[in-house]
Amino acid sequence: MHSRGVRIFAKVQGPRNAPLVLLIHGFGGGSFDFELLMEELADKPLRVAAVDLRGYGKSDKTPRGYDLTTAASDMAGVIRGLGYTDALVVGHGYGGLVGWTLASHEPERVRGVVTLSSAHPLVQLSFIRRNPVMNWHRTRRIVSAQLPRLPESRLVKHDAALAERIFRQSCAPGFRDTQAYKDHARRRRDAIQVDKVAHLASEYQRWLFRMHWRVEGLLFERTFPKQIAAPVLAIEGSMDPGYVSKVTQRSIARSSSPHSRAVLLYGVGHYPHVEDAPAVARILLEWMSSAPALNQKGFE
Repeated sequence: MHSRGVRIFAKVQGPRNAPLVLLIHGFGGGSFDFELLMEELADKPLRVAAVDLRGYGKSDKTPRGYDLTTAASDMAGVIRGLGYTDALVVGHGYGGLVGWTLASHEPERVRGVVTLSSAHPLVQLSFIRRNPVMNWHRTRRIVSAQLPRLPESRLVKHDAALAERIFRQSCAPGFRDTQAYKDHARRRRDAIQVDKVAHLASEYQRWLFRMHWRVEGLLFERTFPKQIAAPVLAIEGSMDPGYVSKVTQRSIARSSSPHSRAVLLYGVGHYPHVEDAPAVARILLEWMSSAPALNQKGFE
């Protein structure tokens, strides 16, 4: 489908008259990240769409547009393109930042936000600025991405071994010996080697750093309200090296809904939807049933 003249790929399943759930992947991923979760939701009365962000997979590889505002606008276009006025937005990692941005910029498009190992953009960026050493695994990746050409060349070198290493280091140890890990690691290696993807994936990270030194960054921060009305569900893994309880709680506080809450999955790393898709599906469905407004259809 097309969003603002850009082709965005979406894998869609479920009845056309059901509420829409939009799945947004994070760094180095793609719509394939959610295959296991979509299998868990296949028999549910939900219309589920997993996208490839601009620059990834089967979506267009444009020279510009790798900032959160544009990514959120792309997702708003996907929702409209699927024939809906709004959606429950589920985002992993960077995809969670996109979900928060969309809920802040175009609240009428978002019934609820579910973050998987992610946080509110301003809360996360503020915490990184104040605690760069504590967040060194994330800070190092963002800072190193500022170098010209080197980050993307390292990502694809040796059959994209770095892409798997990033994935492996963030998974729970018990998951690393499973067939599911091997299958997904291979998918991530293949995905980052698609033409231009390594460079454009790095562009997303470059923007996260450069926004602090540009006027557009200040303007971006001013576009966020103190709170959004949509309910927020934060699903975190206890073995995620980037998990910080304080960041999660401060993110939840940016929603005024009484249905907002955080859930910690023990024995799970940074990829809960890959490492334990059944648990994520169960938590998601239970949360949706507790807030009837999340099941409204919202057709155009």
